[in-house]
Amino acid sequence: MGFGRFEIVIENRNGIFYPGQSVNGTVHVTNSKVESLKGIQIECCGLAEVRIPVKNDKNTEFRCSNEQYFDFKFCLYNPGNQVIELSVGRHQYPFTFVLPTQIPPSFEGSFGHIRYTIRSVAQRPWLKRDYACQTSLVVGSIVDLNTLPAAVLPVKKMKSKRLGCFCCTSNPITAHAKIERAGYTPGETILLKADTDNESGISLRGSKAQFIQITKFIAAGETKLDTKVLLVYSHERFTDADILEAQFLVPQLPPSTLPFCGIIDVSYQIQYIVDPGALSINLTVTLDLLIGTVPLYSQAPNSTSNPPRIGFNPWVVPGEDWTTNASAPPPTYEESVQAAVPLKPAAK
Repeated sequence: MGFGRFEIVIENRNGIFYPGQSVNGTVHVTNSKVESLKGIQIECCGLAEVRIPVKNDKNTEFRCSNEQYFDFKFCLYNPGNQVIELSVGRHQYPFTFVLPTQIPPSFEGSFGHIRYTIRSVAQRPWLKRDYACQTSLVVGSIVDLNTLPAAVLPVKKMKSKRLGCFCCTSNPITAHAKIERAGYTPGETILLKADTDNESGISLRGSKAQFIQITKFIAAGETKLDTKVLLVYSHERFTDADILEAQFLVPQLPPSTLPFCGIIDVSYQIQYIVDPGALSINLTVTLDLLIGTVPLYSQAPNSTSNPPRIGFNPWVVPGEDWTTNASAPPPTYEESVQAAVPLKPAAK
């Protein structure tokens, strides 16, 4: 018949853990008949895995790699491993362990993931099938933008091109784009100012600004890039000039680079793209971003007297309420580790 209840319950008010933090939980067992067991074990694992499909003439092969950050195993019941009987009733087996300090945050991507799991196994004798249950941990990351000198610096670029080829080329099309700084955290707004000076004399198809996430997966000598567009603003056809101002609200995102992970890398960009039209390559101005979890002191409310604390909860929107709301439900596992949460821009 098995256990009536076999469940792992983790103690955490907001559902997110950080490197170096203690994880406390309890394995709950309810049985309506006496069970013969060799023991109850807990297994705690942090693992990154990448699986890249590679097509050849006949089929698709996969390049795989993994990184293990920890693998803790310890016995909760009957460490002697002799067969004993578990009496009828409700049983609780508490456990605790400390997350290592140098581990990446949880992440789910198209060709790989970083996952933290806790699994409990009730070992049964005489070739009987073991009982098992499992739960997931959401691990966050503390990336303090104040420790990154480039985060506070403005980012601006210019790029130009001519239409046509060889001796028959037009006057230049010149595009400019800028943002006030490189570093942002979820909940903050990125203000893009961009413009195009069209001296070609040709009507251009249009322009757009987009906030993108680029994830790089690495496995056995293969590299796979996955680009996701998080937000887009578009302008229609223009002849002489284009002026575009866009506000991008940064959604819940993993931090840039995924610290301490060597097989998955994440980066972010704002792109201003001018589309000349038929048979011409787009003119693209790219601005690199740094996404962190601790905002810049200069952007904090009352920043001179109340700098943001280390351990800032990345799920709290900066500038609104920097304390954990105990009454609010925690994010689900999928919400917390998803690669990106697409948001629709406000109507302009």
